[in-house]
Amino acid sequence: MASKDNLRKVVSWLVMQGRATSQGDLAVQMGYNPSAFSQVLNGRVPLSNKFLRRLKQFEPQVSIDWIQTGRGSMIEGKRADIETVLVDGEEAEFYTENKRGARFYKKGDQLYITVKHVPYAAFGQFANDSDRLDPINDEWEEETYEADLVARGNYLSFEVQGASMDIGTRQSFEAGDKVLVRELERDLWRERIWYDKHPYWVVVFGASVLLKQIINHDTVNGTFTFHSLNPSPEYADFTLNQDDVRALYYVIRKKPKERKC
Repeated sequence: MASKDNLRKVVSWLVMQGRATSQGDLAVQMGYNPSAFSQVLNGRVPLSNKFLRRLKQFEPQVSIDWIQTGRGSMIEGKRADIETVLVDGEEAEFYTENKRGARFYKKGDQLYITVKHVPYAAFGQFANDSDRLDPINDEWEEETYEADLVARGNYLSFEVQGASMDIGTRQSFEAGDKVLVRELERDLWRERIWYDKHPYWVVVFGASVLLKQIINHDTVNGTFTFHSLNPSPEYADFTLNQDDVRALYYVIRKKPKERKC
């Protein structure tokens, strides 16, 4: 039933917005037993007008008509200016936004994510005085990538420059490629990071922004060792103390540079 699926999307959006920590927390805030709330979401109990009224009182932006019929947009009012994004010349409709500003869109069954594109390439220097590369104003452009799921976290987009990660294979990176990355918060650095699962990282240290492969994380001494795919001697491995690293972002997806015909 469409209304059941749409209601689940609303619940997911509310959790992503931080209005509730979980489905169960949302149920309690709306005055429902979590088990009874789950039965409504699963379609075991009919979606009542009383339930919809409580939902509307909890979040006035939610469109009840959209939940029931699918007409219009899930969120009323202020999201109208970013309801769609162009992907390969076709419109994808706004789906949800996480607390860090990453916006998710849908075109058919495919999910997309739109994030801020950092104006400092993943090679060279930057001029942002913050410890992380947080957008300092609305002038940063945006980039859209395919996404596998709606997720929390701080996402950014970088453009690759230089030849240190280019060895001419599909797994390597050439100048002009763009990468979607997600920040690994500093409090997670105490444990060994998952560089086996996510080998490629954008590392920010000093005034440098580099795309590298992490090949070792020494949690005892608090160091990271970074590697370039290009075997040229000028791209030798190097090690940094964690205290000298301003931010770490692991690469989720690569968007190859556009080829001119």
